[in-house]
Amino acid sequence: MAKRKREHGGNIKAAAEEYDLIYDEIIDFSANINFLGPPSIVKEVIEDSITKIVDYPEPDAKSLAVKLAGHLGIEPDDLIIGNGAVEIIYLISKVINPRQALVLAPTFSEYEAAIESVGGEVELFQLARSNNFKLDINQLIAKLQNSDIDMLFLCNPNNPTGDLIKRNDLIKVLEVSKQEDIFVVVDEAFLDFLTNEADYTLISEAIERNNLLVLRSMTKFFAIPGLRIGYGITNRKLVTKLNESKDPWNVNLFAQRVGSRVLEEQDYIRKTKEAVKQEKDFLYKELKGLPNLKPYLPTANYILIDIVDTKYTSWKLHNQLAQEGILVRDCSTYHLLGADFIRVAVKNREDNLRLIEELKSILD
Repeated sequence: MAKRKREHGGNIKAAAEEYDLIYDEIIDFSANINFLGPPSIVKEVIEDSITKIVDYPEPDAKSLAVKLAGHLGIEPDDLIIGNGAVEIIYLISKVINPRQALVLAPTFSEYEAAIESVGGEVELFQLARSNNFKLDINQLIAKLQNSDIDMLFLCNPNNPTGDLIKRNDLIKVLEVSKQEDIFVVVDEAFLDFLTNEADYTLISEAIERNNLLVLRSMTKFFAIPGLRIGYGITNRKLVTKLNESKDPWNVNLFAQRVGSRVLEEQDYIRKTKEAVKQEKDFLYKELKGLPNLKPYLPTANYILIDIVDTKYTSWKLHNQLAQEGILVRDCSTYHLLGADFIRVAVKNREDNLRLIEELKSILD
């Protein structure tokens, strides 16, 4: 299996230096962050917490766990909070310690890296370009029943393709995985951007099953990636093991306090879901109207775009846009995508129009 370079969007500082740009004038479509920016309460909470940095943060982020549990309708003992969702990806890989894990291709690169970090082998379940990289559940189940897989990672909706797996299909996978003694991680990091997320989430299943962890992120929806807040929901026995295997102060003071407060911002949560849906639909329609681009139907706040019919590779188009102060995600580091794809985040109307105008100018 050919390894891929671990590269992610959102490295604005490096882009500013490489392309001689002013940091604050860059429009970053490479990271899928809520374009509304953080709730206004965030600044107030951080300022009010400055005098507390002389103290250690609360171990295991207990107060935040209580707030999150109430928000999700579960108990605090049903979840673990991490320094971003990525910490939990590595933590669950360490605790489960799989011999052979199955990972979709293309998908988020850290699943593969986490498995390899604990000495496990990774097998790729390749999604077909001819089927728009949609997951064939029957093929996946057949694979699980006829292999030595002991851990499975699924991203729902998948990053970068946007493919959304139906809840009923996921339940089928869980049942087969239980029979085959396979532990399943379902990453729902972008699911809260959907207006109908309740139709897809497996949170209620996670607390009842012994072979499932649901992974979520607060940093994308609340636009606070610099603070790093992720969490996992699973059975209590496994939560205890995970907590015993991590740094007790893994979530810093500001992250804990901000995380607790933003969950109360119901108006912000509602406006985010509405705004993302509106701009997602707008940007997708505009991209479809550009010559030689094939945008994939989005489900969350990002859009995968096939550029094979243009004269550009993903790197060349990324480079051309970067020179104009616009960053997009060059997808060549994803398995199977090669130089044919870019990914763009959904942003506000002004930024989306700027992207469309620059693409028109480049592609004409």
